[in-house]
Amino acid sequence: MSSDLHIVSWNCAGWKSTLEHIQRFRGGLPGFLERHCADVLCLQEVKLTAKAIAADAAKLGAEVAGFDSFWCCNEGTGGQRMGFNGVATIAKQGLVIKADAAPLGHPDLDAEGRCLLTDFGPFVIFNVYVPNSSGGSRLPFKMRWLHALRDAMQRVRATGKHVILAGDLNMKNRPQDSYWTARLVSIRQLEGLAQKSGALQPPEVHEAVLAISSALPRICTALRAKEIRPIQTTNRFNGQQFQRWGVFAKNQVDESVRIGDPMHTEEDAELSYLVDGVGVETDGRLVLGSDSDQSEF
Repeated sequence: MSSDLHIVSWNCAGWKSTLEHIQRFRGGLPGFLERHCADVLCLQEVKLTAKAIAADAAKLGAEVAGFDSFWCCNEGTGGQRMGFNGVATIAKQGLVIKADAAPLGHPDLDAEGRCLLTDFGPFVIFNVYVPNSSGGSRLPFKMRWLHALRDAMQRVRATGKHVILAGDLNMKNRPQDSYWTARLVSIRQLEGLAQKSGALQPPEVHEAVLAISSALPRICTALRAKEIRPIQTTNRFNGQQFQRWGVFAKNQVDESVRIGDPMHTEEDAELSYLVDGVGVETDGRLVLGSDSDQSEF
């Protein structure tokens, strides 16, 4: 093995359609790997089943001259529909000693096709597509999954091998990593800003902070009494209808108005616009309300 190894990681959001685009360029997939000097290509969200790959391996990029490919697919035995998620690792021929498509050691966590271990001898690569918390409804599952991943990585390290983690971690580190409408608002910080002198802030910012701070008790009261209602949405291109859930609250004149966009599930709607805190314990349990101050996260 060369002392230099170039690892490329890519959430392709559907490998079949992505590969179709790649094939339009000179050299197809082999040319793509050569141009990017890729010794190892880690893909996430391939959205393929093992049956589909076996039926058309060459067309789906599972058979590339000079490379081996390893796949971890969602066959529908877990908590999500068959074909969702999926990760794949394509490596130069002979580099990988063995691969494990269920390295977490928990059938329900491995079943969604989110983690693939490839062993290169001195080191292993964990190619992952970490679960999305889906606005909070899947946060307990995500926390369990991450703890299992950490344990699996520790088990490998205990054998003396180095560990490389690659993939889509589905995490945000800073508020600015979220679209502004999805950012959390710290009520304590907002109240602190309102108490600061206006000379320390631009006039328009200070006025906005004071207005929000004065309305905050009414906002919190309205959000605590929110209602969740089923609503129908329609695709404006093909007319297809979908069952969604809306969050409604009373405004100043006691009218019920919908807040934000429709949610995909009732649970997502229930866990939105919480004003009394939300926390997570180390086992993934959600803690809502004032007790969240004592939770681990």
